[in-house]
Amino acid sequence: MTYEQIVEKVKKALKKVDASGVKGHLAVQVDVYGEGEGAFYIEVKDGKVDVQPYEYFDHDLRIRCTGGEIISLVEGKKRIIEEVAAQNVEALRNVARIDDFAELLSSPVAAKKTKVSVGAKKVGTEKVTAAKKTEKSTITKKAEKTEAKKTVAKKAAAKKTK
Repeated sequence: MTYEQIVEKVKKALKKVDASGVKGHLAVQVDVYGEGEGAFYIEVKDGKVDVQPYEYFDHDLRIRCTGGEIISLVEGKKRIIEEVAAQNVEALRNVARIDDFAELLSSPVAAKKTKVSVGAKKVGTEKVTAAKKTEKSTITKKAEKTEAKKTVAKKAAAKKTK
């Protein structure tokens, strides 16, 4: 896949996204490596999303990933927070803004397409959002546990070498 194809797929996927949930201005520079290598940006301003094939030097958040990875993220097949935790996506600069980017990628427009079923009843967008927040906190807890295990393992290894 070429750089131009990647940018076009991202534009198309984000064209109908509802960005009203993103607070303030958000500029995300996406650095694609591997096939289709290049940089482009996703900007949210006044509730509108703009994708342009240029670097954005004053970006809030910068992510590095493959072309396939960013397409999966914007199409809703993968979640940004999970992919950063799994180290498939690298987040740089103001990493706190990743929550805003995750909000954009899971906008109500995307949530309506994938309503969650519980029994025979459909669950609305609000419950989908609550489920995502719960999932996000679970991922954070798992990451913290993994880090704690690594620390314990390092201390044990250090004691053995003494």
